[in-house]
Amino acid sequence: MRSNLLAAITTATSTLTQFSVSQELPWDQNGQPLYRKNLKKIYVGPDRVEQTTLIALVGPGQDVYQNDRIAEVYLATDAKNPPSQLNQAITSILSARDLTGIVNFGTESDYVVEIQEDVLVYTFEFRLNVATT
Repeated sequence: MRSNLLAAITTATSTLTQFSVSQELPWDQNGQPLYRKNLKKIYVGPDRVEQTTLIALVGPGQDVYQNDRIAEVYLATDAKNPPSQLNQAITSILSARDLTGIVNFGTESDYVVEIQEDVLVYTFEFRLNVATT
């Protein structure tokens, strides 16, 4: 999922001149995430799987589960001087869910904004829902 999402975000933001997409994972350096150090650079984190029971059936191994593959995307900008293309970047990142090319049960995306000192940190969550037995 990460590679598809990374490719989709790269395509979706290719016309934006103030932002770039990193191929690196958003790991920490000296206790600070790279996205906080490299403002206006978009980082796609590794995906993880969460499983929830949709329908509990009688008998072992018959339950229906929903496996959610989740990937987070990070973008940080200066809080005092946000880039003029920031709204376009947010829209482009969120639109990547439609460009991933993954055939699925459902895809959701949303984001939250935190202010950390003088930096706005946008954390986007992409969730791919797949029902399994």
